[in-house]
Amino acid sequence: MPDYSTTTKIMMTLAALASDGADPRPSGEARDQHAARIKQGIAAQLQDTALATQGQWSVTWVGLTEDDANLAYIAQGPNDRDGNSVYALVLRGTQMGDLMDQLEDLQVGQLHDFFSGGKPPTERQPKISKGAMEAFKEITAGTDLQQQLAKLKPHTLYVVGHSLGGAMATTVALYLQHQVSAGKLPIASIQPYTFAAPTSGDKVFADWFDQQFPNAVCTYNKYDLVPNAWATLWKLPLDPLIHQPFYPGPNDNPPGPGPTADLTNDIGVLLVAAAALTNGNTYVQPTRQPPLNNESPLQFLESYTAPATAPVQQFLEQVGYQHWSDTYLRLLNAPQVPPPAVPAVASVSPTSGNWGTKVTILPASGSTFTSDCVVDFGGFAAASQTVAPGGTSITAVAPLGFGAVDIRVTNMFGTSAAGSGDKFTFTF
Repeated sequence: MPDYSTTTKIMMTLAALASDGADPRPSGEARDQHAARIKQGIAAQLQDTALATQGQWSVTWVGLTEDDANLAYIAQGPNDRDGNSVYALVLRGTQMGDLMDQLEDLQVGQLHDFFSGGKPPTERQPKISKGAMEAFKEITAGTDLQQQLAKLKPHTLYVVGHSLGGAMATTVALYLQHQVSAGKLPIASIQPYTFAAPTSGDKVFADWFDQQFPNAVCTYNKYDLVPNAWATLWKLPLDPLIHQPFYPGPNDNPPGPGPTADLTNDIGVLLVAAAALTNGNTYVQPTRQPPLNNESPLQFLESYTAPATAPVQQFLEQVGYQHWSDTYLRLLNAPQVPPPAVPAVASVSPTSGNWGTKVTILPASGSTFTSDCVVDFGGFAAASQTVAPGGTSITAVAPLGFGAVDIRVTNMFGTSAAGSGDKFTFTF
């Protein structure tokens, strides 16, 4: 396996941490409270010296948009060898449970002029998809990103993202470079690093990005479906004898687990339908590094879960594995990011009561609750909660409520899943 640069491993690690940003708590919270909780979680993960970041990076700002669909954070790294400041602006990719994010990904039937990133002197205005434009505006106009950068005055700024975050990194980097050229931001060097990025715009956009950032590092996995959107998605189901199969089967060279997309099966039909979302618009990727996962041994999800019996289900499961940030870290030969310590509830007692009832909540086997945990009864916050020493339990006081609800516990990393062991029924 090639030894990829330390900086590339660090940037992919920072991108992976963005996807761990905790969702809003079930009872709701102000945007600044939510952002503060995400910042606390990223800060805790950055203390892990086993990661590529080696405990040398710290989070300085988290920007969260009003609808929670887009998130960015700024992390400060060690100064360079000349003592100059180094920061990374990290843009979050698609949250698969977030409707707004998914709609942004699929809005590729229209191209819009991208004025915010400047214009090549001899070309027409670069264009990006409607979805890319909405994500760009969400971050640049929906947060105080520019004010934060003006305050920090980074000498070197990496602009980083995985998945949708990688596509956003191309638009945001061009925007920031345009602001620097106009004398509005004091940044000496902007260096984009993208991973698994779908395509943001047309050929003029891609060429303009390449001109502005000839040293950009744009990394993708050869067997990741997402970077094929939207420039080359249409090619994947074509005759596997002409194009290397996607995904290769056991009899192909190199072999893989399949299932393979072709024009005669449901997978091919699905990809052709997805490619048609571009409405005939032509998308072009910026210049990219040689693909990951192009040398033996290839990384594949070798077996599928029991529910995934249909070829389309298996194909989508493989897509998820190939696009996963941990797969990218593995392909870069970088340390994996441990799963964040999201709370898990084993049981609650009593399981019924009313306002003022004290409920004891126990964690799942092998886990504990962190001291920052808060409790919700359905969509209502507990009247109060106390975490026992060592996190062995939580005592929560029931609020006013009605009906049967899930008791869910939230900390800096996320919220416990709803399950059968956390039901509480309000009685009268």
